[in-house]
Amino acid sequence: MTYVHGKKAMMPFPMTTPLYLKSLSQRNWSRKMKKYLLSSVMIFLSNNAYGQIEQDLNKNNEDIIVLGTRLGSIDKNKLTSPAIVITETEIINRGQQYISDLLRTIPGVAVNSSGPQGSLTQVRVRGSEANHVLVLIDGVEMNNPTTGEFDFAGLRSSDVTRIEILKGEQSALYGSDAIGGVINITTRTNSVTKSTQGTFSAGNEKSYEGNIHTIIPIGKASLSLNGTAFKSQGYDISGLNGEKDGSKGKNINLGLNNVNFTGISLSAKFGFSDITTDIDEDADFNGRLNNTTGKTNVKSDTARIDAKFDLAGFSNAITSHMVATDTDTQAGFSSLSKGARHGINWVAKKVLGNNTISFLTEAEHESYSILPNFTEPDAEPEIWSYALAGDYVHSSGPITITASGRHDINDYFKNVTTWRVGAGYKPEELNGRLRASIGSGVKNPSLIELFGFYPTSGFSGNKSLKPENSLGFNIGYEHKIANLQLSVDYFRSELKNEITTVYAADFTSTVINLGSKSTRQGVETEVRWDISEKIKVRSSATYQTSKQNEIEEIRRPKFIASTSITYIPSDDILISASLDHNGSQLDTDFSSFQNVKLDAFTLIGLYGSYKVNDNLRFYLRGENLLDEQYQEVIGYSSQGRKLYAGFQTSF
Repeated sequence: MTYVHGKKAMMPFPMTTPLYLKSLSQRNWSRKMKKYLLSSVMIFLSNNAYGQIEQDLNKNNEDIIVLGTRLGSIDKNKLTSPAIVITETEIINRGQQYISDLLRTIPGVAVNSSGPQGSLTQVRVRGSEANHVLVLIDGVEMNNPTTGEFDFAGLRSSDVTRIEILKGEQSALYGSDAIGGVINITTRTNSVTKSTQGTFSAGNEKSYEGNIHTIIPIGKASLSLNGTAFKSQGYDISGLNGEKDGSKGKNINLGLNNVNFTGISLSAKFGFSDITTDIDEDADFNGRLNNTTGKTNVKSDTARIDAKFDLAGFSNAITSHMVATDTDTQAGFSSLSKGARHGINWVAKKVLGNNTISFLTEAEHESYSILPNFTEPDAEPEIWSYALAGDYVHSSGPITITASGRHDINDYFKNVTTWRVGAGYKPEELNGRLRASIGSGVKNPSLIELFGFYPTSGFSGNKSLKPENSLGFNIGYEHKIANLQLSVDYFRSELKNEITTVYAADFTSTVINLGSKSTRQGVETEVRWDISEKIKVRSSATYQTSKQNEIEEIRRPKFIASTSITYIPSDDILISASLDHNGSQLDTDFSSFQNVKLDAFTLIGLYGSYKVNDNLRFYLRGENLLDEQYQEVIGYSSQGRKLYAGFQTSF
């Protein structure tokens, strides 16, 4: 008997090998740096320069977005796809520790965590799979090539200044992984404004977090350094009141920005993170977690070097980047694995009156290996891909027209062309704007889906897999009345060749392409209301369905909603309350291999801060104040009520 449960091959053994839920790769720093330095040499040879990142964009400007173009920024009113910005002020006002919690406030975004802080956290946009969402941090593509997705588990907000979300099929601009949309996260590593700041907080479950960052101007350039460390005793994720499953981690980011040299502006970023998480396993194979003492350690290295310059009437940017993620899991199924991505791209952009044109060329290499090894000795799967793309924007008066196209050349899959076209209309007599767009997307199988896990895991890869293809459209309207902003969007997408895990009666599994279509559709609404200078309200709601061959897909709640209210009675006091609602959803119960319904839940949070002087601020934060008992992934106990206190100092 074979069982098809209708989700990606992100967890062929969800209860027995939690490591499979994590990014799978092992570090080999020397080898990676050799490849990265080679990429840098390639850039120098191409034009004696190497590229620049965006710097100090107005972090509180909601109308400017980087994601809508591959070079520079663009006014949101010129976009024909829905985009949302979480500004630095909103990040501060909300007071959340984790980026995933901030993303719960965005219409169309669903979050699933497998346990406490540091556990696997997946983000789905518009009913897509977690590996259908491309994640960029400071310009580096963070999706792990082994699983194809980004794990938000340890990504904290203490160093983040801006989050952008561009929804819908965006492969025409960003290639594979961008079926559901793109999330762009900007940290202080990109900043050039002088500052030094430190924060410290502590809470129940013996939780601690400390962060320090400094930005040192060097003429018109700057050097930035940021470091974060955290530790939590956690709780028993199995719900059996046994040993506690905690986490600890640290990360360091170093940035060099705005170095000008003979008409070329250079920037660079280097980052390192190290997170260790306790895990429970299904030791007796009955589909339920047992108290075990397993651990997973994930180490990630990132680097990016860019140069920006003018040439032949075009603005140009050349970027070299790499990400390498190492995972060492000590559990019932122990493994040591490594995955890496290295890439280089060149973007050229020109403005001609009311028209803007951009061109991109790109090369990328992905690799993956694991110990215990594959059946083939020293096997190390790798894929090379190349791309050519173009983007066009026309904006005159009330009308905007956009068109994008991209051709990907892959040494493993059939070449593919993706596209997106759209239009916007803002009549003078109305303080509102209509927008509509349609486009295609592609998601290549991950390396682990193609080549498999180690033999004793029981999971086999499928080298015959085809890329997933999606076609979707969006129709939206946004309107402003005084200090009230309203927006509503209807979206619909059809996915072909969906990759799904199939299980046999002996618990072995593999992946296949489904022949039927997966349909995702829904309505998103958002309200932003500045009642006064002291009171601000943000609210969103999403109604959506995601079905594969008319069968509801798992971990996609039909209804999600969020509201936050910020009250600033004086310059010294800030109070913020939040409500995040996650509707009921299906998940697969591996004790019976049947889909079951998980109940809806609502999380209430409260944050308050008091500014003692220009250099010192104290704050209190409460999460899940009603102590709601819930599950986002079946079998994993929920995070209970948490209280934190801390301070922030700056000079």
